[in-house]
Amino acid sequence: MTFISLVIIISFIIYNIFSRAKFHIFSLLILICTSVFGLISLVISMGFTDKDYKIAFSLTFFLCYIFLLVSLITITFTRSKMLHIFNNLGILLVTALIGFSINIYQIYNFKDDSDNYLVMTGGKKADAGVILGAAVWGGNRPSPVLRERINKGYELYQKKIIQKFILTGGGSPNELTEAEVEKNELKKYGVDEKNLIVEVKSNSTIEQIHFVRDKYYKKYNWNKIILISDNFHLFRTSEICKFNNMNVDCIASDTPLSTESQINFSIKESIAVLFFWMFGIG
Repeated sequence: MTFISLVIIISFIIYNIFSRAKFHIFSLLILICTSVFGLISLVISMGFTDKDYKIAFSLTFFLCYIFLLVSLITITFTRSKMLHIFNNLGILLVTALIGFSINIYQIYNFKDDSDNYLVMTGGKKADAGVILGAAVWGGNRPSPVLRERINKGYELYQKKIIQKFILTGGGSPNELTEAEVEKNELKKYGVDEKNLIVEVKSNSTIEQIHFVRDKYYKKYNWNKIILISDNFHLFRTSEICKFNNMNVDCIASDTPLSTESQINFSIKESIAVLFFWMFGIG
């Protein structure tokens, strides 16, 4: 998406250069300053390893980027060839709200692949199931969200759809990692430890997917894996997998959520999806 937007911006710049139109110096100055400020923000974001700072500066770059695109389009197709800042900010806001709303709708109404698996016995199978990490309580207990992910994974195991698990998720220094907690719970359920692969260093969804991709999916030429997480989380995770050429199906856990909670999570996820699409942050 960043590349496509860049091509559009460059095209409008080239068009305006050869259009013989006279631009107001103030308008050109604003566009130049916006471009420089956006690029500086992007460079700074690339220098940070802390995710919060990276997101903040990436968001600044994105807003400058979209403002520049809107401004170039309006300047190109108006007679005055003058930048109208507040009008463009209004267009930017409306465009962002429409796109954001569509994204939230996609995530809120995301349908997993449960119908292809849970209604079947001994039919369709996958090379492995990936249980994505979630919070740990009290140092060694799964939170309700993580518990439901584990339970869903075990349900697939009982139906012989999955025989091998990749358990992902790091943790704080003084507690078990998310993956270790997942492993302990599945062992209690009777899953053989040799079928449990544990990844304990990741701090984000994209790190977990990259681990699966590099250590197992490509190395062993797997055909398909099943992602197990909450429904609102699976849209972004599946997008990350598509980008990495991984064939996946998604199975949602049974975590009970109110309509308000589903909307709140969908809003957060829509922002996360946008940052993955634009900057590869996930």
